[in-house]
Amino acid sequence: MSLQATDHILEEINSALNIGWLSTGNGSGSLGLLKEGIKLHNNKTLNINFVFSNREYGEKEGSDKYLDLVKKNKIEAITLSSRRFKTERGLPWKDLRVDYDKKVLNSISKFNVDILVAAGYMLFSPVICNHFEILNLHPALPDGPNGTWKSVIKELIESKSRNSGISIHLMTSDLDEGPNISFCKFIIDHNNNQNLIEIEETEIFSSIREKQIMYERVLLGKTLSKISKGEINIKKDSYVDLTKEVEQSL
Repeated sequence: MSLQATDHILEEINSALNIGWLSTGNGSGSLGLLKEGIKLHNNKTLNINFVFSNREYGEKEGSDKYLDLVKKNKIEAITLSSRRFKTERGLPWKDLRVDYDKKVLNSISKFNVDILVAAGYMLFSPVICNHFEILNLHPALPDGPNGTWKSVIKELIESKSRNSGISIHLMTSDLDEGPNISFCKFIIDHNNNQNLIEIEETEIFSSIREKQIMYERVLLGKTLSKISKGEINIKKDSYVDLTKEVEQSL
């Protein structure tokens, strides 16, 4: 569905939100987000019309488990291996992103969806962003840090930040940019005696990652539910603090 057609999200509140789900589907974080979406799908809060993955069966154990969950819940799975796409053409990914996205767009355009959810998917070019409204999760508060979840955690530790959170925004061609929709906060407990030579091996690194995974699942579920019910308007230039509601559901 084109961007112009998504206005009916705000007008036809009585009909369930139709969404497409995009993910590589490799880790526990992506799997947890999908489970949250399926919960809303099964209780009729929204309809997941399809799940797209850039992995095919047999590539990774994690993504195989992910696709099994999709099929178990009778949701259509669409796959197009980005690894095979790159290998067959023998070019750097930066030279293939647009062509790859055109093939993805061709495979998902037949579905009548209001919005796409990017839940562990990072392969976008402007091709898909220009055709759909896309919700993207970011592992930090709206004011940053930017980057992957690993780089965010490292910056939080090095700057001795006392809090962080999760935010959801409308995606643009800059992955971490775009209008914010919702966010939630959590507290970071620092241990000043830890040796931070190998940051990724520290207790605080693991603790922050656990909170990111735990909070992002609930924030995504709350946000999608509120969009479907008309309680969040994605067209407004504002965003909602859902910290209290998220913490009550943990």
